[in-house]
Amino acid sequence: MAKADITPDPGLALPRQPHCDPSGRARLYEFQPTRICPRRSSLPPLAAPAPLLPEPTLPSTARPPSRAHLIEGLRQRVQAIERRLSLDEGDASGPVRSRRMAGAWVLGAPHIDALLGATGLDPAACHEIKPGSGRASASAAALAFTLALARRRLETHAAHGAATSKTLPRILWCTARGTNADLGMLHAAGLARFGLDASAFLMLEVQRRKDVLWALEEGLRSESLAMVIGALDKVDLTPARRLSLAARDGRTPLILLTPARSPAAGATATRWRIAPAPSAAHPFDTRTPGMPRLAVNLERCRSAPPATETALTLEWSDETHRFRMASPLADRAADAAQARHRTG
Repeated sequence: MAKADITPDPGLALPRQPHCDPSGRARLYEFQPTRICPRRSSLPPLAAPAPLLPEPTLPSTARPPSRAHLIEGLRQRVQAIERRLSLDEGDASGPVRSRRMAGAWVLGAPHIDALLGATGLDPAACHEIKPGSGRASASAAALAFTLALARRRLETHAAHGAATSKTLPRILWCTARGTNADLGMLHAAGLARFGLDASAFLMLEVQRRKDVLWALEEGLRSESLAMVIGALDKVDLTPARRLSLAARDGRTPLILLTPARSPAAGATATRWRIAPAPSAAHPFDTRTPGMPRLAVNLERCRSAPPATETALTLEWSDETHRFRMASPLADRAADAAQARHRTG
């Protein structure tokens, strides 16, 4: 800077020579006024800011939207975005949409599939299954429902042509040692009852819960599995979010088996509460049990809010490998639907 650019200014100051006290231990600084003159700039001067527009005023008769109305609008927008992300690329109308609906991951029972929305179960999200109570029979019912969903997932996986090679699509089954002692081990004969091949399962048993979470996340991100199933005593919010993101990135569904009294896992697409139900009568021998039945309750559904809080009794068919509404209950549901149609 040139010496001519510096001129005195009472607003600024530079230090003078320090003055010491008689003892020499303290220093006092005084400031002399100086000013640095700004140089001229070659840039054109800025235009004056535009005046602020007046805020729009609502008519005196119009009321601002309520908080509930705003929340409902935001929820519908989020659901619309999630539906677009869950669909594959391409047009979602006409025959393409009908093919997607035909290959959707559903239970097979129209009464409960209608509660899942138009896209069915999200194949790139987490789904939680909890027993209806702390009894061993409820845990067995939740396990049976999980295996039924796995069988339905393999059918959808094959229908979409994801398994083009001759290798069997794999399902990762990961549990901790303590949880495995309460839930039990899978058996080949029991898997065959659901139409599952034991060789399709990759069984992994670890010691700690964090090892289960790590294995589940790695399996989801591998993009080489048809499905991932994990049995845990509980899932905190942060691990649940990580698993949800891994399922979305790997386009692989995850089922979390958690106890009845554990807190609900967050960031899940659906949450099911399963309990055992009395089986139907055998068509040929009334002294033997008939088709197995489960009391299924959909507590949470991200794509569509549950329309009912009551459990639906479903039967699992070993021939068709799909659920259906119990015969007497299906007749009552049909009669109720007809009655609502007549009254409407």
